[in-house]
Amino acid sequence: MTMDLHSTTTHFIDDLQRHFNRTLTFPTEIGVLIEEANLRGMGEVFRDVMFQAKFATRTREIMQRIGRDAEGFDKLSTEFQNSVEKTSALLRTIVKESSEEIKEHFVKDFFGLDQSSFGNFINLLGDLNWVKNYELDGLPPPLHGGTGKSTSGASRDSVPQSDETKPLVIELGRIRNGAFLGLVLIILLFVVDPPVTFLGIAITIVVILLLLYVGIASRTLIRKSHSLF
Repeated sequence: MTMDLHSTTTHFIDDLQRHFNRTLTFPTEIGVLIEEANLRGMGEVFRDVMFQAKFATRTREIMQRIGRDAEGFDKLSTEFQNSVEKTSALLRTIVKESSEEIKEHFVKDFFGLDQSSFGNFINLLGDLNWVKNYELDGLPPPLHGGTGKSTSGASRDSVPQSDETKPLVIELGRIRNGAFLGLVLIILLFVVDPPVTFLGIAITIVVILLLLYVGIASRTLIRKSHSLF
């Protein structure tokens, strides 16, 4: 699909790819979804899409790592399927009133029942996962029609980023990443079962280490901020 995107959207996608040194599989489609969400006042719907996409992507990675025969795999598979279905429903809501070209493209290439469409959909989830990661780094997508805020509750433009404050913003993004990953792992821990299995114990240890990191990094960031303001 070829479509002219607004310069703000294009710059956001280009900056994201440079930030993570990777190329999105469907950069145009990500841009279209952002702009369609903006056009219909569905900024919060797109944020829900990002969250579900990250959860589904993380769950799928764990499933691939532990294998089908591992304890807890069936529960993870159920959670993955539920997240995929939620994401699909949310994406359908965003493009429901779009032009026929956009609707036909997404229905045919992402929402179809064939293996090719499902593969595209999984890759699209992967792209949305990186959009969520970028938001967690303090650089949310250019959305409006919702709160217009990042996960910290502040918009990207609410705090001027001078040369002195930029390192703090980057560090804050890392702390958000750690906290969000800890949340996802806690959810997965309850999905897998209480920490009596090897996988449960491993997830518990990772969560504890992440929480320690968030606590130490937060205290360090507070000290740095006091020296600047």
